[in-house]
Amino acid sequence: MPNKSKSQPRKIDFRIAVIEETADNIYSIKFVLQSLGYDVLSLSAASRYLQPLRQFSPQLVIVDMMIPGDGGYRVIEELRSHVSRKLPVLAITAAAMKGGEEEVLEAGASDTLAKPYAVAELQKKLKKLER
Repeated sequence: MPNKSKSQPRKIDFRIAVIEETADNIYSIKFVLQSLGYDVLSLSAASRYLQPLRQFSPQLVIVDMMIPGDGGYRVIEELRSHVSRKLPVLAITAAAMKGGEEEVLEAGASDTLAKPYAVAELQKKLKKLER
């Protein structure tokens, strides 16, 4: 009788880079995205992330706007200047930034998602930005 193990997630031919600072946040979002079948590269904004990002050639980038200082804004600016103006960027914001969503979009993000978020909400945003 064949061994019935848990099935692997359906592999999606879509690459997502995550730029985040907190190890727990990197682990959790990477786990969720990989569970959904995405190919994921996680990077720290504190390191030199542009070269590995170009090599990975993501189709979407997720940026945590709460990177210390103006980190999230700086990352989006660098992505727009040095990678692509057309690359979709999903900005993860704190719920406390509710009024700041417009500012984040003006800075170059394609869409925003407030923490804490449900996986279904993340999936909805990803589907929208995959087009």
